[in-house]
Amino acid sequence: MSLEPQEERRRAPAPGGRPPQLCFVIGRPRSGTTVFKDMLRTHPALFSLGEILNETNERSYFHFLQQRIAEDPRVALPSHALANFQKYLDWCWELAQARKARARTLVLDVKYDQAHLLCESWWNVGALPRIFFLIRERGWKVIDIHRQDVVGLVVSNQIAIKTKVYHSTNLAPGESQSAKVHIDPARLEREVNTTESSYRRIADHFRDYRKYLAVSYEEMFDDEGNFSADVLDRVSRFLGVENRFDAKPKLTKLLEKDVLSYVENPEEIRALIERRVAS
Repeated sequence: MSLEPQEERRRAPAPGGRPPQLCFVIGRPRSGTTVFKDMLRTHPALFSLGEILNETNERSYFHFLQQRIAEDPRVALPSHALANFQKYLDWCWELAQARKARARTLVLDVKYDQAHLLCESWWNVGALPRIFFLIRERGWKVIDIHRQDVVGLVVSNQIAIKTKVYHSTNLAPGESQSAKVHIDPARLEREVNTTESSYRRIADHFRDYRKYLAVSYEEMFDDEGNFSADVLDRVSRFLGVENRFDAKPKLTKLLEKDVLSYVENPEEIRALIERRVAS
């Protein structure tokens, strides 16, 4: 990745041009952020950078940071973190203008589980990651994707981790997920509790923030499997754009509705679910 490729540098907007609107899409893995982000990128006025804190993404913050450090090792110091991140966002905007000149909004995908990777020299133990505070301070928009079926989310995530199949694109055309995995009930319960706590804490953090939109995975699709008209209309209004999204998802679901059919010890997991419902 080049920080200032020649073609992009020629086509980049002049200093003082219209600043971009930023919209962060946040959520836990397996909550639908990827398929949602892929829907957003179909709009002519939106440009997606993917998961910006995932080092496997060639356009991630960390690939940018590697080259910054190669040019000046001092920028690796924690005191430079926010300045580095702002320069990364500036680079993202130049890239957006080079690749999609009509883009007016950058879409940045951040998983809850990686949000802590942007940090400063000093931060309170137990506080939410710095990036969530930065979003509010800078007035950036944020769409928070939740799944009401938290047990299903965690089971799905553990299946993906163990099989290393995260999306339908990881399989051959026409192939479906068929593996069965063992799920540790104790670990499952810990992750479910952590997820529910994360949902509450992040929703509370953004509760009175008018640039925050919560979207439930369960309301995301209609009976035909396309993005629902209601969700697309809400997102359009929130981002201030016409509803010109492609409603057909770019990914297909990996698992059937009964995720426990992919589990070697489903009775243990059903017992855990029943205990949680009873409590």
